[in-house]
Amino acid sequence: MIKLPIAEPKFTVLAAKDGQETYHSFSRGLCPSCKRPVDGVRIIRQGKVYLRKQCPEHGQSEALISGDADWFLKSLTYIKEGSIPLKHSTAVDKGCPDDCGLCPDHEQHSCLPIIEITNHCNLECPICIVENRHNYDMSKDEFARILDGLVEKEGVLETINLSGGEPTMHPQFFELLDMARAKSEISRVSISTNGLRIATDPAFCEELAKRNVYVSLQLDALSNPALRALRGAGDQKLAKEKALANLERAKVRTTIVSTLARGVNDDQVGECIKLLYERDFILSLTFQPAAYTGYGGTHFAPHNPMDVMTIPDVVKAAETQSGGLLRQSDFLPLPCSHPSCFGLTYLLKTEGGYVPFPRFLDLEKYLEVISNRGTIRPDETFESAIRSTIDEMWTSAGQVPDSDKILKSLRRAIFLMYPEDKALELEERLHIGESLVKTVFIHAFMDVHTFEVDRIKKCCTHYALPDGRLMPGCAYNNLYRAKDARFLAPVGEPRIWGKDELKRSPV
Repeated sequence: MIKLPIAEPKFTVLAAKDGQETYHSFSRGLCPSCKRPVDGVRIIRQGKVYLRKQCPEHGQSEALISGDADWFLKSLTYIKEGSIPLKHSTAVDKGCPDDCGLCPDHEQHSCLPIIEITNHCNLECPICIVENRHNYDMSKDEFARILDGLVEKEGVLETINLSGGEPTMHPQFFELLDMARAKSEISRVSISTNGLRIATDPAFCEELAKRNVYVSLQLDALSNPALRALRGAGDQKLAKEKALANLERAKVRTTIVSTLARGVNDDQVGECIKLLYERDFILSLTFQPAAYTGYGGTHFAPHNPMDVMTIPDVVKAAETQSGGLLRQSDFLPLPCSHPSCFGLTYLLKTEGGYVPFPRFLDLEKYLEVISNRGTIRPDETFESAIRSTIDEMWTSAGQVPDSDKILKSLRRAIFLMYPEDKALELEERLHIGESLVKTVFIHAFMDVHTFEVDRIKKCCTHYALPDGRLMPGCAYNNLYRAKDARFLAPVGEPRIWGKDELKRSPV
């Protein structure tokens, strides 16, 4: 593997006016003014971590990258070696992030490929990273080429995600879904949606259920003021409520995705957690601290790069706002990515409610279970961890609160996913596991202020492009999206779906 040398930055770390600061480590980021790669250092000051960069043209800049230095330092101990893809698409030439595609310098395979099938949308969200130019729908040939390329690079994929724009507005939406579902190498297909079509078209939800499609529903808050600030005008609360009702009625497996902006909806973390606990059809909850990039995010206000939501801030909010359902100690970084990119916890369903895995599963076993994947994979490693945990809890009964209920649930998981009389296919075990385990993710995307090269190199969330490249998410959004030839044609006519139908439909 070729490693390009990068010179250490010439920084002098001094005492800040508001307190002492400590140099932690070298970094490499982007100048927020010109986006050129520049040298930087991570600074610890008053219990928080900041990224300070130096651009030869625009001078020094600084941004908050972790609201808790203790979380940041501890998270670095969970880094595990990545799993490289079977094939790369670009060569190492100029160095990261200029060789994205993936190149051999990249340190992780693709846990979640994202395919943007359209740039048509029926909302204009103030926080959105995408410019909805209404001029592109992916062809079936392009889509087929992407699917073949993903299988070539990954072999087997647990999940692929269809996004946009608003993917449900693609004129051949179900045909693309069927093409993806027909690939035996792909276990799950999910769609990222604002929910307007789902809210107004119950038959559409039924078709999603027939195809075993997973829905990632954009749900940033449960009140209109916060929703309007992030997603624009209209009765967003009504749309989200109707979308949830239709998804639940059709029994569509659903993930809630909540973008969190400081001072806008950071007080509604607990409400989203309670919704996850209360609704069986909701399998997981993803919090995304806002990344201020792209068409909308760059101009979104309020935004102060020195006072943004970071992973440990979300973790603290989860504890203080969930009424005891979750604790800070329940969350750990995801080892397969850079530790500054993901935090998560798994929740085991028991007769008494949900119990986070770290409360009963040995840390080393837990890290093995989540290593190099974003969702629980019921393979031999998972089976071994659960069986040994059952044995340990049996011999030390009473040391773990609610141990009887936890043991009962673990035994049920083993019985259902690994029956003695037959071997189940992976997709069957995945579906069974989804009825027993829920997940809370925190996914921190980067903007030009927080961008770091070492995080990009470990990225496992990639945009799959028709030319065969897999682009690390934050590299694409900050450096490549505006140059994507697919979207450079003149702005077309927007398609409207959902707004008028929502007004006419009964509550």
